[in-house]
Parts: sequence; structure tokens; C-alpha cells
Amino acid sequence: MSRTTHTLFPPFHAEHLGSLVCPPRLRQARQDWELGRLSHDALAKIEDEEIMHAIDQQKACGLRVLTDGELRCVCRKTDFFTHFSGIERLSEPSAGRKKGAIGMKIVGEIEFDASHPFLSHFRFLHQAISRESELLAKQTLPSPTMLLCPSLRNNACYPSLEAYGSALSHAYRQVIRAFYEAGCRYLQFDDAMWASLSDRAVIAREQGMGNDPQYLLELYIRTLNQAIADKPEDMFISLHLCRGGFSGNWRYGDDFNAMTYAMTHALVDCLMVEYDDRRPAELELLRHITHQKVVLGIVSSRQAELEDPSRVMMAVNTASLYVPLRRLALSPTCGFASGNGDAVLSEAEQWAKLKHVVDIAKAAWKIPD
Repeated sequence: MSRTTHTLFPPFHAEHLGSLVCPPRLRQARQDWELGRLSHDALAKIEDEEIMHAIDQQKACGLRVLTDGELRCVCRKTDFFTHFSGIERLSEPSAGRKKGAIGMKIVGEIEFDASHPFLSHFRFLHQAISRESELLAKQTLPSPTMLLCPSLRNNACYPSLEAYGSALSHAYRQVIRAFYEAGCRYLQFDDAMWASLSDRAVIAREQGMGNDPQYLLELYIRTLNQAIADKPEDMFISLHLCRGGFSGNWRYGDDFNAMTYAMTHALVDCLMVEYDDRRPAELELLRHITHQKVVLGIVSSRQAELEDPSRVMMAVNTASLYVPLRRLALSPTCGFASGNGDAVLSEAEQWAKLKHVVDIAKAAWKIPD
């Protein structure tokens, strides 16, 4: 059987997870704005220019699905959610939160705001590449389940977890419709909640609070699936199963496996999974994939050294034993910027990594230039 594959619909065989290294010029401009030395209009102009540069660099790497690098965000999760009705930013960091992290609280009925700034952010990206039919703009967003973390789900605004989960699903149906109307056809939801329920310490903590981890898994899936149930037919939605800072092994437990549960029950079009070559047996979990496409996060976004292409292709070949090659794609392990905008690699190292992903994908899938 020929390995030559071609697709006009995501995921393309080479992707990245969305965030890019914040350029020094933009980082300095944001600091100047925070100190009152730069106007908001001047900051926005620099953001526009740096995003256009990031678009050009992604194209130069050979990528066909592009993002704005999340370069307008400081903390994307908080930036996104605190523009919803019913969610407010905490003025002071909450107890136990990492230094620099910004908390949130639920203060009322949750609704998506049609004037949300992320919509204008997407329109800028979409317009920038609209004349190039072979390119696709991807919008990355935190998953609705990220609002089911303990600090937010234990609120006084909803009478039960079921009511709260239903409200989140409703709000995300508004999100999907709004981005669709803005021209978006590819949404990526980033979700670290599955990794949290693969972490023994988190499981023990939930049980200590009287919560059943299995019920939480079912609540997460129900919230996600209800959110995307009415998505337009030509809207593609991927779920990035992010490890975050959790210590979980995807293979934790035979009777309780959050990753397997997500693979089996999530009704998304695509799953984006991080591959750890120290745990090659994790690829066996792909046998639980039903209909989804799978993006394999194999190329490190935290180490500058370029991977041996043969080792990457070996992992792709192993994955193809469980999921047909045509439904597989390759990406870095995660985004190039962390939740607070910090990065490990330089811009040059980042672009080298992305070109490496594209070059390996071309060889693995025999994609012509």
C-alpha cells in the first residue's frame, strides 16, 4: 500500500500546538505598557507586527496550519475565561498558586461575551492568510473542562456539579458558533484535566475531598461532548491532552486510566497526545482510538537538540500499528511558551524544531514539496 497521503482538512501531517516564543521586542513592549511608558495602541501595533513575522516564519518552515503564536496573551487561560460573563480575575494570587499565576472566581451565570477580544485576535490571523488557499488558521483555546478544576467547580453560583457542567457546555456552544461566524474552521482545545486524573497525588486529594475520580472523568467527558454536540459539520475540533506539570503516567492503573477514557469517549475530531520516548509502551493506548485522527507530540519543544529522524519515524510506524497512517500527524510535544509566557528555546531554535517536524513528516508520509 502506498504511504503517499494528502489532505485538505486538518490535521495536516505536520502541526504545532499553538504557542510560540514571545519575541524580546514584544516582551519589552508589554513591560513598557504595564509601566505606563507605552500606549495600548502602540503595544497592539507591535503585537500585529510580531504576529505577521511569526506567520511568515511558520510558512517558511513549511507548515500549512498556522496560529498567531498566542503572542497577544500573558496567561491565555485567564485571559480567555475572564472575558466571560460570570468569571472574574482575582486581584491577588490565591493560596497555593505558583508565583506570577493569576486566579479566577465564579461570580455569576456563565455566558460567552460576543465582544470577546479573542475573536478580533482570530480575525487578524484569518485575514492575514486569507488569500493563500493552502493555509488554514487555527485558534487554540483552553478546554471547557479546565473550568472544572476544584478551585472553580466548588462555587456558590450553581446548585450542583451537573448544573455547572451544563452551563459550561452551553457557554462553549456559544464559543464555537462565534468563532465559526468569524471564519474559524479549526479549533484546538487544550486540556490538562486528564493528566491531573492520571496523577496519584491528585487522585488521592480528590478522594480525600469526598470526590469519586470516575465520576469526575464522566463529568469532564459529558461537559466536553455536550459543548461540541452541535458544532457545524465543517468545523474541525481537536483536543490536546496536555501533561501540564503533572507527574502522571498515562498507563497508570488497569482499572482507572484517564487517557484511555478520553480516547474512548471524547467525540472530538482529533486527539493531540504527547509521546514520551522513555515510555514507548504508551503508544499501545492508541488501540483505544475510535474514529479520531491523532497528532503525535514526539519532537521536544523543551530541548534544542534536533531528534534523530529515524527514531521519530520509528515511533510513527509503531503508532500506525494501532491507527492508520493517514489518520496520524506529527507535532512538537507541547507549545513553545508555558502558561505564563516563559520559554526554554530561543526563537531560532524554535523555528529549527518546526522545520524539523515538517521535514520528518514529508519523509514519513511521502509528501511532495
